[in-house]
Amino acid sequence: MDNSKNKEGASIDSGGTASSIDHNQNLLNKELRNPVALEEYIRPFELAGSLSLPIRMLTVIAVFFMFALTALTTIDVTGRYMFNSPVQGGVELIEFMLGLMIFSALPLVSVKRAHITVELFDNFMSKGFKRYREVFVLIASAAMIGFITERMLSTGLEAYEAEDISMHLDLPMAPIYFTLTTLSAISVVVQVYMVWKYVLEDMQEKNAEDKLV
Repeated sequence: MDNSKNKEGASIDSGGTASSIDHNQNLLNKELRNPVALEEYIRPFELAGSLSLPIRMLTVIAVFFMFALTALTTIDVTGRYMFNSPVQGGVELIEFMLGLMIFSALPLVSVKRAHITVELFDNFMSKGFKRYREVFVLIASAAMIGFITERMLSTGLEAYEAEDISMHLDLPMAPIYFTLTTLSAISVVVQVYMVWKYVLEDMQEKNAEDKLV
């Protein structure tokens, strides 16, 4: 009798688990049918086309800086409050790695179009107008990041000539500025590539429509 009850309970549990799995799978399938949600599962290098190799490398670099930043912050805070012995120059290292992480991840965000956006009027815009808007935004973003790149390059050259060093660890500042400049320049290249990709896709769509006509 007990065995039959146990078997019945097991069958109910397995049935409940199976139905739960089916429910979750249905939700996932429904989400994946949404083009916007589908982009969340696409890795940046899969959208980069000809720039897939640099984007892969930047992904590894961004992950490294994120891990190093997390580890250093944990060690510094633990040492400071538990052993009264913080990492020497830890705050300065965290500042440097934060900047390096941001600028190494910026091209990844750009190629995946994952910047924060406010969609107030999207429902009133046609598909064609949205594509022109995307191109305009990418060009404007490339111009702004290009300006930041020029400013950082200028600052790096000044730091190199003046032999500037950091306040606590006496690290030379010029290599850091030049690294940030390089990462920022890569972001500009990615933005320009995305513009070219949009224009090329539009041309291909128009050619396909002309052939149908």
